[in-house]
Amino acid sequence: MRPIHLKYRKGFVLGIGITATSIMFICLIGPQVAAAAAGDLDPTFGTGGMVTTDIGRSTDIANAVAIQADGKLVVVGQTYRHNDFSDEDFVVLRYNIDGTLDNTFGSRGKVRTDFPGLAAVPSAVAIQTDGKIVVAGGAFPLFTFAGNFEVVRYNPSGSLDTSFGNGGIVTTTFPEGSYAFGVALQSDGKIIAAGTVFVDFVIGDSSDTDFALARYNPDGTPDTTFGNGGQVMTDFVGMEDDAFSVLIQPDGKIVAVGSANSSATNYDFAAVRYLSNGTIDTTFGVSGKVSTDFGDQNFDRARSAALQSDGRIVAAGFAISQGGGVQNFAVARYTSNGVLDTAFSGDGKTQIDFGNCCQSATKVLLQSDGKIITVGGSNGESGDDDFLLARLSPRGALDNTFGVGGKVRTSFGDLNGGANGAALQPDGKIVAVGFQATFSNQFSNFALARYLSR
Repeated sequence: MRPIHLKYRKGFVLGIGITATSIMFICLIGPQVAAAAAGDLDPTFGTGGMVTTDIGRSTDIANAVAIQADGKLVVVGQTYRHNDFSDEDFVVLRYNIDGTLDNTFGSRGKVRTDFPGLAAVPSAVAIQTDGKIVVAGGAFPLFTFAGNFEVVRYNPSGSLDTSFGNGGIVTTTFPEGSYAFGVALQSDGKIIAAGTVFVDFVIGDSSDTDFALARYNPDGTPDTTFGNGGQVMTDFVGMEDDAFSVLIQPDGKIVAVGSANSSATNYDFAAVRYLSNGTIDTTFGVSGKVSTDFGDQNFDRARSAALQSDGRIVAAGFAISQGGGVQNFAVARYTSNGVLDTAFSGDGKTQIDFGNCCQSATKVLLQSDGKIITVGGSNGESGDDDFLLARLSPRGALDNTFGVGGKVRTSFGDLNGGANGAALQPDGKIVAVGFQATFSNQFSNFALARYLSR
């Protein structure tokens, strides 16, 4: 996906047994209609399974989606009109089940939240059991990294929840600057945001960034029982370490997943597990930490993670190899104690190639049958950049019952687009969200697609 500040385009099998009489009947009624297959666009959603939305003749990019209990879709992203990002704001849209905007939410389905004087980008969204919407991201002065975690809570109507933080917004300051990429909700109502803290930012040289986590009470105040005054920072080897996803285990332990840089293997998938109070869980990996190189000592990064019911952890992102000439979707699975799971693809990791430049999985989803869905796109800034999905079996092989050979490509037009986030509906349908560039002065619009899973 195109970097924004810190974020860096079937067939079917039908078996039937028919008699001579039924053959005659079929001939009389005409040709059969092909059955829908897993990976097909859902024709009941939008136009042929796709939706695009312009916020206000602006550049609009969707980054994440969550499904409400009533089936409505909450999509978050950023919007701006000027290429200097001077008016870049959080934006939240809500869609009905059929893909139309929900006019009962905000202003005709849209809510915009401004952070005066700052460029603001939301990265993650979660929905509380009471229907309130929690959005996490960052806000920062233009062209700097001296920003803050920003967590915003909205009422189900789209209004800011004034019982949370300062008028619905909580700003968390770490040293030098920070940005939140992930958010998770605990069963007790507490909120955890995870991302990056800039310990030492050096232009044109290696910087020092660490995993950063913050936990909040239900009213948005810092949870002082977590880490140091509600904050936790974790370093790997003194270089760039960034958390992009956060998970909460049933036992209350917290797993943060992203990437860590080292002089030996460059950037690797990385994960840390914490006890519920924020201290590192030393029973996980090596002294609580895990890093995974995909074999080329190049740039590997996990962008998303999901927790299986048996405690295994699936992480997905990208792996760069061949001197930077190849960048594929990358997936790794770990056992509950932080070791690569050799039952997955033989060595615990696999790559998926759609034939594009600069491919990256931005979201990983787990089906109830154990199959793994990866969603993302590519960043070649050309018409070949589309929504990309792949489905793997529980053992890590491409699932040939999904799309073509386990892969699906969806194009919204002749210009570039891609998926930045996704979610699974209770009925198993897959919703992917991102952006589609346009030929007009709108530059890009929110783009959504919904797929059948069976």
